[in-house]
Amino acid sequence: MFSYRIFLKQAWIITKKYKHLWFFGIFASLTAIGGEYQLITQGFNARPGGHFVDNGILIIYNLFNPTFYSSLGQLATTNISAFWSLISVIVLAILLILIMIYLAITSQAALVEQSARLMLSKKKNEKLGINEGIIFGRRHFWPVLGLNLSNNFIISACLLIVSLPLIFLLITDSVAINLTYSALFIIFVPIALAISLIMKYAIAAQVLENNSFITSIEKAWKIFYKNWLVSLEMAIIQFLISFIVGLVILIIISLFFIPLLLLSFQLSLPLLASLSFILIIASMIIVASILNTFQISTWTSLYLHLQQKRGISKIERFFRNNR
Repeated sequence: MFSYRIFLKQAWIITKKYKHLWFFGIFASLTAIGGEYQLITQGFNARPGGHFVDNGILIIYNLFNPTFYSSLGQLATTNISAFWSLISVIVLAILLILIMIYLAITSQAALVEQSARLMLSKKKNEKLGINEGIIFGRRHFWPVLGLNLSNNFIISACLLIVSLPLIFLLITDSVAINLTYSALFIIFVPIALAISLIMKYAIAAQVLENNSFITSIEKAWKIFYKNWLVSLEMAIIQFLISFIVGLVILIIISLFFIPLLLLSFQLSLPLLASLSFILIIASMIIVASILNTFQISTWTSLYLHLQQKRGISKIERFFRNNR
């Protein structure tokens, strides 16, 4: 019997048992494909972007802007020391962005591959490690990067189209502009969500079956077309889990770590302030890595099932039982 609990339970067991996957979860979360809450938030705020990979590509793209180089030329003639300091910062920033993009994409591929291997393995204790995951993820770097960039580009384009009427709303508030905004929102936000879900399956198809870029998208589309309601329900479940976990962590930080941080400022205790800040950052990183590992493992488990047989959504089962 088709049940979301099976996929969630399987993913949680893997996440809890194989803690080395958390390493991949930390960096894979930078792709911002781990949860649909970011897309939903962007949709309701009607603003494009927000992805780490998007922002990194945007910074690199700005290097080709002629205005940027004219400003550098002016700085070089007026203050040479400031010019070389800026160049050093730019070079270091580009290197950091490239390294983080590499780790993010490699970790995402490694998480999909290793979670799938653990699900399909008949062994109780499969021996997997970080090095093995990085080596495998590196083989799929370019195709997975292409899928991520395509995903982010299409989603950003959809949200940009939705946000266009807001520019005119700043000038004049009319019924026609409000209706246009509502219509664009209803059309393009679901399209963006569908693209996000399709790309999850496409990445799994590329990593697990070594399909080409086009073949991966075609297979992902077929799976999504047959199981769009199942995919949507899983996305809602993942959103609710992310929301609840985020809320719990926020409450814990607010009740314990923030008061400790404020107390350290009042008592002028820099070591306690540093410890409090480290605890806040560490707790957020650990929870994000665990949550992202769980999410990717869940989608991988669902993909493995849907490529063999069609899923039955909760809504379908409800109407079948009430005929």
